[in-house]
Amino acid sequence: MRAIDDLDLRLLLLCIEQPRAGVREYARQLQVARGTVHARLENLQRRGVFAGWQPVIDPAALGYDSKAFIRLNLAQGVLDEVTEHLAGIPEVMEADSTTGDSDITCVVVTRGPQDLEEVIQRILAIPGVHRTRTETVLRQRIPARTRPLLQMLRRKTAS
Repeated sequence: MRAIDDLDLRLLLLCIEQPRAGVREYARQLQVARGTVHARLENLQRRGVFAGWQPVIDPAALGYDSKAFIRLNLAQGVLDEVTEHLAGIPEVMEADSTTGDSDITCVVVTRGPQDLEEVIQRILAIPGVHRTRTETVLRQRIPARTRPLLQMLRRKTAS
């Protein structure tokens, strides 16, 4: 598998900055053939660089304007079963197994405090969940992003 080069990084930046521009426009801006852009996109996708092609939807625009981190402490040996149950709760946007004081950290969105309490109760009802600790988000300071990482990689490949 070849390393990601400067052309790949420039293409990825264009995909982030102008996601709807299309292959022809990317090729024009990168000053390469459309076939080159198409081949690079296919290669990046095949290698798993692209996590998906779906639009980013803001849960707040759908009425889910409260966000919380819920940390779960589990019984031994139930990680996979608990994860399956969590996947069945629509408000759980993400769940990661972690080191430290908790076994899983979930990102949860809700319509407010009462909704959050109901989600916590559903999580506590999962067999093997001993307890939870919840931290509500007051305001997102830095949204999920990859652009600065790509820019740093470009600087490193240029030097």
